[in-house]
Amino acid sequence: MTRLRLLLLVACAGALVSGGSVLACVSPDPAEPTTTPTRSVSGLALLERAAQVARDTSWSGTQSILSTRGDLPRYELLRVVHTPGTGAVVEGLADNSRSVAPDLLNEDLFELLTRHYDLTVVGLAVMGGRSTLLVEARRPGQIGASRVAGRFWIDRSTHMVWRRDVMDDAGIMTLSTAFSDLRLTKRGPRPVAPSPDASSSRHLDDTDLQDLIDDGWPLVDHLPGGLERFDALRHADGVVQLSYSDGLSTLSLFVQQGALPDKTGGSLREVGGSLVHVTSTAPEQLAWSGGGRTWTLVSDAPDSTIEQAVLVLPHADPPVVEEGMGEKVWRGMSRVGSWLNPFA
Repeated sequence: MTRLRLLLLVACAGALVSGGSVLACVSPDPAEPTTTPTRSVSGLALLERAAQVARDTSWSGTQSILSTRGDLPRYELLRVVHTPGTGAVVEGLADNSRSVAPDLLNEDLFELLTRHYDLTVVGLAVMGGRSTLLVEARRPGQIGASRVAGRFWIDRSTHMVWRRDVMDDAGIMTLSTAFSDLRLTKRGPRPVAPSPDASSSRHLDDTDLQDLIDDGWPLVDHLPGGLERFDALRHADGVVQLSYSDGLSTLSLFVQQGALPDKTGGSLREVGGSLVHVTSTAPEQLAWSGGGRTWTLVSDAPDSTIEQAVLVLPHADPPVVEEGMGEKVWRGMSRVGSWLNPFA
């Protein structure tokens, strides 16, 4: 699919969600807003303010997610309600799924973002009928199509990120998240109790991780593509979740004891030089066995970054192909999607 077709798909989806005219989709390049240079405010300061508002304010909105990774583009519509100190309750409007997403837009991600990218205020832009400021995350030393790694449209009314796009090394959009409506509320909704899985999970510090490594767990602090570990959890079912980011893209790696079930669902595909099971869910999940453990990777990063990550992780013999959908890699896989949107 060409870049133009992808951009047209994003524009049409946005028009349908926001109630705008579909005639807007005939624009030659609708995802590129007309901007007026304005460099009096730093991109970092704008994003810092957006993060503070998103974390400390009660708000709700409808958010669309468009991913162009994998065989076909995937589109999802979510209802998000945020309460300070509790996180964001995420509801899928199509499948009625429900999860509680923790606040991930924190100081650690900002540090990674500023370490890996140059933040530049491009100018004023109208996005979804809102007046926004466009901030670009640029790869240092790059020129041409590979220069821009991400774009943030910051709403001038609410000061929150209205839309975020992630681009691969060729300048092609791989992920777009955008609000079609967003409201700040004076009084937050009643906090929602975390799910049993979330309440029984615990954070792992460096000592905990070193103990796992000493016990033979092949865990790493860094992955290719500039991804650095910023969080680690141990869930009640024994699954270890490692979260990596470069401040822009996020990758969650789930590791548990034992081999992959023979009837694991999904299609068999070569990724990073190895055969892995790939689901058709949104987000896409990659699963395989290696080092006496099962690995499942979920990410919004570009394909090249995911391939490099899979390449350096342990692998066993090629998996056995089974017909039909089988057991899930573990219970509760539906919870992973909401953890991939740190700029919600």
